[in-house]
Amino acid sequence: MDISRQARSLWGKSDYGAGEAWLPLAIHMLDSLGVAGLLWDAWLPQGTRETLSRPLGGDQHVARSLLMLLAGLHDLGKATPVFQSTPSRTASSWDETLPDRVIRAGLCLRADFAERRLPAHAVAGEALVRELLCARGWGGRAAKALASVIGSHHGTFPQQKAAQDARLLYATEMGVIGHGSEEWARVRKELFELVICRAGVSSDLVSALSEDVLPAPVLSLLAGIVTMADWLASNQELFPLFPLGEDRWDKRISDAFLEARLAQGWECADLPTPWRTSRTAVPLDETSFRERFGLPAGCVLRPIQAAMVKIAREHDDLGIVVLEAPMGEGKTEAALAAAEIMCAHGGMGGVCVALPTMATTDAMFGRVRHWLDRLPHVDGEHDKSVTLAHGKSQLNEEFQSIKAASRRRQGSARGGGGIEGDVFASDWMSGRKKGMLANFVVCTVDQALMGALDMRHLSLRQVALANKVVIIDECHAYDLYMRQYLGRLLEWLGYWHNPVILLSATLPSQLKKEMVDAYLAGRKASGAQFATQARRPRPVSRWAQTPPAVAPSAGPTAAATPPAGPTAAATPSSVSPSPEGAARGDAYPLITYTRGIERRELSCATSGRSISLNLALMADDESELVRLLEERLVEGGVAGVICDTVARAQRVFQVVRESFGEADVLLDHARFIDLDRLRIERSIRSLLGPAATRANGRRPKRFVVVGTQVLEQSLDIDFDLLVTDVAPVDLIFQRLGRTHRHARGDGEKDRPDRLRTARCYVRGITSWEGGVPAFMDDVTKVYGEATLMEALSVLELTDAGGRRDLALPQDIAPLVRAAYSKGVSGRVPEGWQEGYQRACAQREKKRREKMARARVCLLHSAVAAVTNEWNLGDLASSHCLGDAADLDAGERAVRDTQETVEVLLLRQGADGASLLPWVGDDRRGILPGVSVPVHACPEPALARLVAQGCVRLPLSLCNSQKIDLLIRELEDKSGEIVSCWQDSPWLAGRIALLMREEKNGLLVTTILGQRLEYSAQVGLQTVYG
Repeated sequence: MDISRQARSLWGKSDYGAGEAWLPLAIHMLDSLGVAGLLWDAWLPQGTRETLSRPLGGDQHVARSLLMLLAGLHDLGKATPVFQSTPSRTASSWDETLPDRVIRAGLCLRADFAERRLPAHAVAGEALVRELLCARGWGGRAAKALASVIGSHHGTFPQQKAAQDARLLYATEMGVIGHGSEEWARVRKELFELVICRAGVSSDLVSALSEDVLPAPVLSLLAGIVTMADWLASNQELFPLFPLGEDRWDKRISDAFLEARLAQGWECADLPTPWRTSRTAVPLDETSFRERFGLPAGCVLRPIQAAMVKIAREHDDLGIVVLEAPMGEGKTEAALAAAEIMCAHGGMGGVCVALPTMATTDAMFGRVRHWLDRLPHVDGEHDKSVTLAHGKSQLNEEFQSIKAASRRRQGSARGGGGIEGDVFASDWMSGRKKGMLANFVVCTVDQALMGALDMRHLSLRQVALANKVVIIDECHAYDLYMRQYLGRLLEWLGYWHNPVILLSATLPSQLKKEMVDAYLAGRKASGAQFATQARRPRPVSRWAQTPPAVAPSAGPTAAATPPAGPTAAATPSSVSPSPEGAARGDAYPLITYTRGIERRELSCATSGRSISLNLALMADDESELVRLLEERLVEGGVAGVICDTVARAQRVFQVVRESFGEADVLLDHARFIDLDRLRIERSIRSLLGPAATRANGRRPKRFVVVGTQVLEQSLDIDFDLLVTDVAPVDLIFQRLGRTHRHARGDGEKDRPDRLRTARCYVRGITSWEGGVPAFMDDVTKVYGEATLMEALSVLELTDAGGRRDLALPQDIAPLVRAAYSKGVSGRVPEGWQEGYQRACAQREKKRREKMARARVCLLHSAVAAVTNEWNLGDLASSHCLGDAADLDAGERAVRDTQETVEVLLLRQGADGASLLPWVGDDRRGILPGVSVPVHACPEPALARLVAQGCVRLPLSLCNSQKIDLLIRELEDKSGEIVSCWQDSPWLAGRIALLMREEKNGLLVTTILGQRLEYSAQVGLQTVYG
């Protein structure tokens, strides 16, 4: 490689001031260019390559060259006097500093630039690259768009005027004017032409691209890939620095040397290839479906599963698919089966599954991991990289065991041992910024929604999502605030042509319309000419080629097969689209999907099992609740009591426990420490899951589970009887989905006689004065009065003795759609109208406030960006969250929740602190209640256990007026302890709360004058009075 001495003298990387090693800027630029080419060739899936190529006439060679050009130019802003003047802080003399090399090569530096930090090299690079592109033949707007990628490579979209201001205000610092500016301009042009040549950008290509203004959604993906290339090329373990004293450029920097350096660095990075299904994958029939999901013999495809596979198989241009089906119908398996086919058709490299909570995400991770174990792959590739993405993934034992096994096997894989076909965690794709880049991601929904959040390193997250089929479970569960981010995310995914699957049992029609409309808006913005464009041939799963075996309809009275969990099924009936492609208004289950920009619907039967349920109101009186439970459970049985707040659940639990005894009552909510919550939910699933029966002795004879909304979300459990607080109608049905969920013998004969008919009692109404319901204050803090009135009206529970029969799943769709229809006010009784209208006005006020709050950090519309030909600078916002490493900030930004404080609970003793009395780890030899060092950092196994004692303090202590005082008091009380924890990856930055143990075993403390109590049975509670 023949470049001038001046160009060779510029430094791009150093050893952070040690003064012993450096890397020439030209080498780092070429390393980055080469890595970008390999990312395109070996890491990016075909679908993403097509997305990047689409605005360039579909020419992937052109898109690859353009990516390499931008990666090679990303650090051109370092070829400036201000950057090159930065001295090495620990060099023994000036002659050994990096700036001195530049001066001796004949370039001008100024000593007073050494302490200056403006302009940042990314901003300077944007300005310089734009000028050079224009000089090379690009049009001004096209050059500005490409240069905005350079300005974004450190994770923040540059403010629109930043590059222009840098050129005007810092021209001397950039070497644009002043003494020696001609030499600086010549060096930059030399480096620019070097990169142009190495990227394969010919003059003809420049002419062809000169007026193409790449759209912002494509620019963002390019910026994310350029960031990856920069990070990989900057990793000194992969791309080593040169000893500072050596000056053997001609010997070392040959083309052969650069190629070998690139090959070795790429091999050591060991990035996964995009997942591709094997050509030899077995056809999807009942047998292979059972094998894929580990189902018992005798299970057959359920109708929704057959329908999803049929749609995915028959349409190679699927966009968004919305699956509405009852609880327990196997929606997850249907979505994963369809996603496998959609990956093949759409050229996606993996799947992202997003869920509402950490608890449901942890549970789903195990299911997805087992699916991955059975998933085919192309021989010779290790492509099943997986990550669990939420704020406490480091505490998930299954994921951590995968990471540990992956590290152990990685060395043997490089030596020929291989990890082909295994599920593994990529070492490079770890951490909060890079974890989502794995091929298969199971995450809390906020991790996906941050793809529409104006935050640092957004482009990297968008690349991660653009590579995958995105599945969002429980899509009805997100409030108006979160739906702003969901809608915006769907719009961007639509632009990229990402397949998306939304799952719900109770989705209002208007909400579904908004979601599909958002996706289609993005899809249309990508150009109608691409909507029906046939994709290039590629290997596809034989699932996509061979029709599944679907039995003829057995009719609505078909007998159910023995239960085998959520995917066991009666003989399915065939799918039945209407002639116009739109199902009838009351169709349920229902699949709504888009093909190109065309919207279609397909109705299909349920699995054949339905239940009749009696719904009735009851007084909001705890003694009445106990009486009801005693009466209904006199012969045994399992009851669930779902409350709208933690405080209500704790009160109910304590009252019921006094009557039933501690052994027969269990409480579940979000204010337990992580270890206790895990233990409780594992116990619930074991006792009340599909495999637990009275016959095998695993289902308890008499039992009551009290809990909050955690019981309605993705838990495969079965109650004989349900009592629930009043809630919106869709959530009522979610809760009803835990009642008689599993078939318990012919005619439910395996249930106690009194419980063979499903019953649900609704409480939370304090009075009916004047015939109008008055709701408990705790309930209306969670759900608005207007929505609760609408729910009662649609369910025909309009007086104190309200009662009605429901047929499930038949009544789910019509009642949910009615409750959220424009005409719902006509169902509200006349006597309620005055209060109802006031409540509606209050709801509308809150709606506007939520939308205004959401817009503060909401990413701009992809449609607006494309229509107005914005570049990345136009997407920049003054509200951008500072750093994606602050994951909590991102999670809070996409959830409209009050800021809370998490603490680590420890027991206070005379000699310091210890674990809670029942917390220990037999496998690692840690006894329950063992002492925790307070003057030293705990060893890793103990520190991990301390970290699992995390719990959020009650909201009453965390309001905006108190939170600063709260944190100050907590730090004052635990400062001596936590100061010793800062070297622990498990405990750094955490706050401890020490609680003293009383004679009755309760752990207590006082914070801000408020008494807090904790026990393994009740969790953390505030005690008043």
